[in-house]
Amino acid sequence: MALVLAASPGGSGADSWAGPQVLTVFSEDGQRFARIVPGEGVGDTVGFAGARKGAYARAELYQRRADRAYGLIAEATLRNPVAPVAAILSNTGRLITFDNWHNAGYGAVIVVYAPDGALVAAHELEKLYSPERLGRLARSVSSRWWRCAAHGYVDPDRQTQVYVTERLGGTFVVDLATGAVDYRAGAATCR
Repeated sequence: MALVLAASPGGSGADSWAGPQVLTVFSEDGQRFARIVPGEGVGDTVGFAGARKGAYARAELYQRRADRAYGLIAEATLRNPVAPVAAILSNTGRLITFDNWHNAGYGAVIVVYAPDGALVAAHELEKLYSPERLGRLARSVSSRWWRCAAHGYVDPDRQTQVYVTERLGGTFVVDLATGAVDYRAGAATCR
């Protein structure tokens, strides 16, 4: 019975996560980078209510100066209790993060930050999916697997929108200026 539940789309299977680590992401033009430092808010993640609570992850945002060195331009506390799973930094300094360490699919799964580190928008799966579609996502002990690995810019030259493919075949398109999310249905599957 447990094997059947683990193999079914709505079943829960075991999973394993490596410890959180510092994540560094560069803009495509190399003029900016974000250094994301893990937080200590494990107690704020799903399934770990009794664990230690502490500071959330933070991002240090850097920009290249005329002397070719990078200088800190902003710091931001992220919406991730421990760390995001993935992040993209645009050439204009807009940061978008995906999912939560050890809790993919829970909490703020898509978050957009302005170049000064200010929160633009945060989205949870319950806002992105109907209850019926949410129930169709594969689950493990700690996560709801909604996102495929594929993500990038809809408009690579301007970098105003990011796409992320999802496991039910569609694509979410995120506007980096407003944080608005548009869903585009499709029939693709994750690879």
